[in-house]
Amino acid sequence: MKDLLIRTVRPVVAIGQGTRRLVTRTPTDLVAVAGFVAVATLLLTVVDVASPVVRAAVGFPLLFLAPGYAIVAALFPRAAPLEASTGFGIGQMRAVTEVERAALAFGLSFASLPLIGLTVAALSLEFTGPVVVGAVSGFVLLTVAVATVRRFRVPAQDRYRLRLLRKLGAARAAIVDRGSIAYTAVNVVLIVSMVIALTSVGYALVSPQQGEQYTSLRILDENDSGELVAGNYTTEIESGESVPLTIAVENQEGTGTEYTAVIQEQWLEDGTVLERTDHQRVEYSVGDGETATAERSVTPSAESGEVRIAVLLYEGDVPDTPTVDNAYRSGYLWVEISDDLESESDE
Repeated sequence: MKDLLIRTVRPVVAIGQGTRRLVTRTPTDLVAVAGFVAVATLLLTVVDVASPVVRAAVGFPLLFLAPGYAIVAALFPRAAPLEASTGFGIGQMRAVTEVERAALAFGLSFASLPLIGLTVAALSLEFTGPVVVGAVSGFVLLTVAVATVRRFRVPAQDRYRLRLLRKLGAARAAIVDRGSIAYTAVNVVLIVSMVIALTSVGYALVSPQQGEQYTSLRILDENDSGELVAGNYTTEIESGESVPLTIAVENQEGTGTEYTAVIQEQWLEDGTVLERTDHQRVEYSVGDGETATAERSVTPSAESGEVRIAVLLYEGDVPDTPTVDNAYRSGYLWVEISDDLESESDE
């Protein structure tokens, strides 16, 4: 019976020891960095949280701590340096204190961001929030993988381990001086100011970047090769003939927009509109970054003389009296109308 109990218990003990050994060997700090980067990428790109506080809280360590920490972990996998006589190839030949690791983490994070930006530019990618987050996250995860391999190549007893509670206690002792309230207050103010400044920069980098917002209205016509161009208009017609128009509306407002274009015939004298006639209205529903076109033809009501065919574009409702002054965008072309019947009667 005793032998049976021993045989039953031994595998359980062995499994427990193996699990404990595996946990001890696992670089928990690198796992935590990789996990944070994955969560941050999910929040900032897939979920795309709109809260400025959340974006700043996640963006600051992602940009100004994670890249540098991964680089430091890859460069210094040991808790203590190699002996000069045992060093071969690329090895850690000097000791790095915790303060130096922290300083290097921030400094190398700042230094790596321009290099990541140059890589994004070299790939001809647009500098948007998701692209910045994706590039930084990819760099950090790749560096963490390198750091993990280097740390596992170091004997277990010599590997660097982040003992967080001990580090927090040392940091508190460095900041707080029980014998001097002024000393403590100055340190706290400096740290808070630094965190606020860096957090603001981090939020600005990971927030969605709003470029120039605008709507473009163009009046187009076909050239000799059949392409639509902003020119080559029909400028002379006979009475009763129509003027062909292609009206293009480009939406760069950052969101889908409803437009209404009013095609109007105007009679002017000395630059002043004396009379106007609305001919047609064209409704547009244009998605962000898209261009919509509509082909129309206008038959001026004037029998002779020169008239202005204006296209007045509005967002939403059209006012009772559409004019160039109250239009969101406008364009026009001049048309000369000749009366052939009048010319033949004169002859």
